[in-house]
Amino acid sequence: MTEQELHTVRDGISGDPFNEDLNARIYEHFPVETESRQLIDFYRQLQRNHPDDWRHLVNLARAYSATGKDSLAVVQLQKLLRTDSSLLEVWMDLALCYQRLKKTELALRALNSAIDIDPSFEKAHLSRARLLVETEEFEEAAAAVVFSLSSEKLSQPVVDWLEKLDEFLEAKLDPPKSLLESAPS
Repeated sequence: MTEQELHTVRDGISGDPFNEDLNARIYEHFPVETESRQLIDFYRQLQRNHPDDWRHLVNLARAYSATGKDSLAVVQLQKLLRTDSSLLEVWMDLALCYQRLKKTELALRALNSAIDIDPSFEKAHLSRARLLVETEEFEEAAAAVVFSLSSEKLSQPVVDWLEKLDEFLEAKLDPPKSLLESAPS
């Protein structure tokens, strides 16, 4: 990417921080394996230039996370949640960071916080069920699935997937990996 193209992409992200295509171009331009410092600096500068737009802080946290610095990402996400605890995607990012840090209880708390804020937030219901199964907390997974199924605000594909998962958990069988991977998105 030329310097001019980089400026154009930077301007685009300034106005639309969660633009997937533009962010993907930045990750291509600054490969995590070789240019992690430049990637972080890019997002840190955007966050400094736009301190009132919380999405830039999320992008910085995601850059930290992508470069293996989940602890620094957690700090940024927690800072953001102290000012606005209603940001569902931030709770999800925080849960993912905690998962990678092998802090399952904290990841579950983050997912539960997202569900408490919005009981219809399907992504959190699905992530919680998968995390509990992946960590072999089958009894807790069964309870979480029953809780999720009691919500009347989930779409039919999510309900169907949770019911399939529940069949395995109630029969005290390990759910197949293929089922976990087939969760609706």
